[in-house]
Amino acid sequence: MDNPAKATWVNLVIETERAKRLLDDKLQNTFRIMATRKLKQLHKTKHQNTTHKRQWHVMKQINHKIANNKAMIAKADKGKTTIIIYTQDYNDKVHTFLSDNNFQTVPKDTTNHDHRTCQ
Repeated sequence: MDNPAKATWVNLVIETERAKRLLDDKLQNTFRIMATRKLKQLHKTKHQNTTHKRQWHVMKQINHKIANNKAMIAKADKGKTTIIIYTQDYNDKVHTFLSDNNFQTVPKDTTNHDHRTCQ
C-alpha cells in the first residue's frame, strides 16, 4: 500500500478484529458491531475535515484578496446582507454621513469617565 492513510485504516481494522477475538465468544458479535459503527463514524469525520480544510483554504484566499485590494467586509445598511467595499470608500461614506448630520467630535476621550459613572 502506497497510501499511508489507507494503511493506517487497514491496521486499525485488523487490530480491532484481533482485540475482539480476545473477548468471550458471546460478546464478540456485539463488539464487532460497535467497532464497525465507530470506524464508520471516524471515517465520516475524516471526510468532513477534508471539506472543512478546503473551505478554510478558500476563506484564506478571499481574505488575502480583500487585504491586497484594501477592502473590507461590512454589514449593509439594510437587511441581513454582507458587502465587500474598499476601505477608502467606506471611510468617505462615514465622514460624509457624520458631516451631513451635524455630528461633532469630542475633544477628549470620555469613555473612562462614563464608565466610572455607570458603576
